[in-house]
Amino acid sequence: MFKKNQSIIYVNFAPYENAGRILDFLNEQFSLVILFSFDFHKLNNKSQSNKITIFKNGEETKSFLLFKLPTPEILLFITLPFIALVIFLNILWYSFKFRREYGKFNYYLTVNAFTAWIGNLLRNFKLVKKTIFWVWDYYPPGSEDWRIRLARWAYWRFDKWSTNSTDKTVFLNKKLMWLRREIKIIPKNKKFKIVPIGTNPRRILFAKKIIIGHLGVLKRGQGLDLLIDNLRELKKNKLDFKVEVVGSGPDEEHFKRRSRKFRNIKFYGFVKNSDEVDDIIRNWTIGLATYIPNKSNESAWTDPSKIKAYISQAVPVITTNVTDFSKEIKRYNAGVVIDYSDPKSFTNAVLKILKNKKENKRNALKLAKKYYFRRIYKDLFT
Repeated sequence: MFKKNQSIIYVNFAPYENAGRILDFLNEQFSLVILFSFDFHKLNNKSQSNKITIFKNGEETKSFLLFKLPTPEILLFITLPFIALVIFLNILWYSFKFRREYGKFNYYLTVNAFTAWIGNLLRNFKLVKKTIFWVWDYYPPGSEDWRIRLARWAYWRFDKWSTNSTDKTVFLNKKLMWLRREIKIIPKNKKFKIVPIGTNPRRILFAKKIIIGHLGVLKRGQGLDLLIDNLRELKKNKLDFKVEVVGSGPDEEHFKRRSRKFRNIKFYGFVKNSDEVDDIIRNWTIGLATYIPNKSNESAWTDPSKIKAYISQAVPVITTNVTDFSKEIKRYNAGVVIDYSDPKSFTNAVLKILKNKKENKRNALKLAKKYYFRRIYKDLFT
């Protein structure tokens, strides 16, 4: 699609740098990729701290850590301005440095309003030619906590500046676009492209073992507690199964403490290599995305990368109706959408999928093919 001598600066937050294989796509299309990665989710993994990774012709040639402000969880919102300043200085300083070394970059791509604003500054400084803001986030402006309310007020200022000043703005889903139209961030008559998280479908593996898996940042809003709450109920149905959890995050120790009494749970921690993650998921019988349905859960506004990872490996999903993508799961019969508040719905969903494992796997793969990453990501640049 692109000339192989083109270059791009790509800024994202761990562990989503290669969500939906976007980093793989960039490395296939550009001869030089500079990845700025920032650890906002406190993954407790040194390899996922603030860092820069340089790729040439699809191969990683260099990586090094950046300064990271030590931030206790309780002080997160108070220190956000300082965290933002660190991100700003890191991107600005090294972009000037890379400009001298590699020349002017063809593109700057990011998924966050603040880092998109930084990208527009780099464009104004003649460091990059074109900026792209792929909008992933929505944060409800109001909150009972004044600190959160203030942080979100500041974020929306950057969102408005970035959305209207970036050379190309693309939305992850229609919901994100409509919401910004309603609050007058963007004009109602202006058209934008929609580019969702992509998939990388592989052939179906019909494994005999029953493995229930969870992928993603370990925080309570993701709903992993629901699985732990139902483990005894599942065993009452005489199921011989294992549980595998891939990922790290701020509530990792909470989940490990709750799981100590069960011997059939394995925590992999953070797994960096996407192919390795896929190989783990491929053996799963069911993938979990049981987001908690509350107003503060940002997952309601995004495109669920974990579900895309599951169906890419033909793994049916148990999810809640928090994300719009749950409608696709229901439409394709690629899993079960449950009521989080119904204590029996989770166990019933597991049993339902197990009764029709092969059919559910085929349906999951069929849905995955609709979002093949090499096809849909072209719209980010055209």
